[in-house]
Amino acid sequence: MRATLRLVAAKGFAGVTLRDVATEVGVVHGLIRHYFSSRDELVAAAFDFAVTSELSSDRAQLDGLDPLTALAAWLSSTPEDHYRVWIDAWSEAARTPPLAAALDRHHRDCERILTDVITRVTAAGLGISADPAADSRLLTAVADGVAVQHHAMAVIGVAEANSIVFTIAERQLGLSPGSLAQANPAPARGQWAEDAGPAPRAL
Repeated sequence: MRATLRLVAAKGFAGVTLRDVATEVGVVHGLIRHYFSSRDELVAAAFDFAVTSELSSDRAQLDGLDPLTALAAWLSSTPEDHYRVWIDAWSEAARTPPLAAALDRHHRDCERILTDVITRVTAAGLGISADPAADSRLLTAVADGVAVQHHAMAVIGVAEANSIVFTIAERQLGLSPGSLAQANPAPARGQWAEDAGPAPRAL
């Protein structure tokens, strides 16, 4: 899994082959096929491994923060290039059904994490939400769109990316303007590289 992630970080999902991974690991090609019948299955498993580690780290960090700080941490733009791996996975998913399934599963995981954070915010009397799950879907869509503009297209910087997402979240959840920027700590996302192997470089 770690070898595959290193190659994905360097070449993108589409550029990784079973032979590449075998060479990276230092084994014969046939041994990789003993465990993974196809390249698609392998890259999907590697992504699944990476994101499972990421979300475990994210949850642990969020649990240690107060509700408003946790919301700001989850929505803030990641300084790491890990989001580029997600963006590349989105692009490749249309051609790789196993990767598409992993993406869908973890997208729902991310929405559930944000739903839980929104629920904590409202339970603490800091904001309002008639439907935390619906608000989570909306804010996830906003954050993902902003991430593409920030990380993939570089048409907005990190300060503007955070400002856009924070402003919409504050309006949607009835928070005081500027409250998320004031509460914003280090981002609570994008830690998977530390758990899953060497940090990925920009694709």
